[in-house]
Amino acid sequence: MKEFEFIKLLKEKCKGCGSTPGIGDDAALFDNFLVAKDIVCEGIHFLKTTPAEHVIFKVFSANISDIAAMGGDPKYVLLGIAIPEAKKNEKTNIINAIKKSADFYDVEIIGGDTTSASNDFFISLTVIGEKGRFLLTRSGAGEDEQVYVSKPLGLARISLEKELGADFDIDAYGHYKIVAEKELGKVLGNVGTVTSCIDISDGLGRDASHLSEESGVKIIIEENRFPLSHLIPFGVDKTHYFINSGEEFALLFTAKKEHAVDHYLKEKGFEVYNIGHTQKGSGVFLSNGSSLKNISSKGYEHN
Repeated sequence: MKEFEFIKLLKEKCKGCGSTPGIGDDAALFDNFLVAKDIVCEGIHFLKTTPAEHVIFKVFSANISDIAAMGGDPKYVLLGIAIPEAKKNEKTNIINAIKKSADFYDVEIIGGDTTSASNDFFISLTVIGEKGRFLLTRSGAGEDEQVYVSKPLGLARISLEKELGADFDIDAYGHYKIVAEKELGKVLGNVGTVTSCIDISDGLGRDASHLSEESGVKIIIEENRFPLSHLIPFGVDKTHYFINSGEEFALLFTAKKEHAVDHYLKEKGFEVYNIGHTQKGSGVFLSNGSSLKNISSKGYEHN
């Protein structure tokens, strides 16, 4: 059973009262607070040789990104951490890295738990944020709307491949340093014209498919709209990397055509990219102008 099968079954078995977004969205809502949680494990999400400071920043970014995808403002953090014997002499550096990450995102650590570990380094983070004026979910998109992404994609995957041994001229730890779209998320949660939103953690194809499934619409992604110049120096299949790169922490969102949300956001200092549209139907399809290719499963899924 893979990750999304597990989540789907868990959602079916552990149904809530239906009064709040819960399992299956980026965060849960309680009154006016959004709650998101993420876990990273050594050997699964990072290598033993990866500096702890990079791992810590990335788990902060992943959770902040989830709150941003719901249009919220992250405020508080609960931290769970297991430090193996091999890293016992790094505890001061780990504490400093936690403080640095919390300060960077302007969130307050209010509690959590610590323990030792026999072999592997483990971090669990829960972020609590305030809901924006409008709650953003995966289920609000309608037909004939525009699809936007908040930044060019692909470099996270290239950096990861560098860390794993590929011969790219890029920072091997660059994918740990990607900054969550905290400020943009706050704006999207207050503008009133965004209909659905998700952060890109599993890849454009897979994450767009979550919007498609939850909203009950077909999403057409238009290849000729991709910003790809940043991928030229690496000699890769630019479209492939743009679609399949995970943990980009970009925001993928929809809005009605008549609202021209990209122009509004540009006035606010945010550049976003119109990469497609919605229509009646289901699934996510890449258009090259003459044909459509189903990319609903393109991305990454944990076992």
